[in-house]
Amino acid sequence: MNVLEEVKNAIIKIQPGIDAAKIVPEARFKEDLEIDSLSKVEMALALEDTLDMALQDAELEDIKTIQNVIDLIESRLKVRNA
Repeated sequence: MNVLEEVKNAIIKIQPGIDAAKIVPEARFKEDLEIDSLSKVEMALALEDTLDMALQDAELEDIKTIQNVIDLIESRLKVRNA
């Protein structure tokens, strides 16, 4: 599974007009992608549906970049697959 692609798809789902080329690991949600906290929650819900995992609100507060989301999901997948 390509976690970056899953995150991109979730962001495109909640922000249909966004330039997908901007969704790179180092991109910051607020500053680079103009994604606010409500949109982050919507993205998390889309990812939860796709990946069949729950992302907690407290975890989302600490997420600032796309790489943060990738790291969180990959750590969850490692635990689930262990």
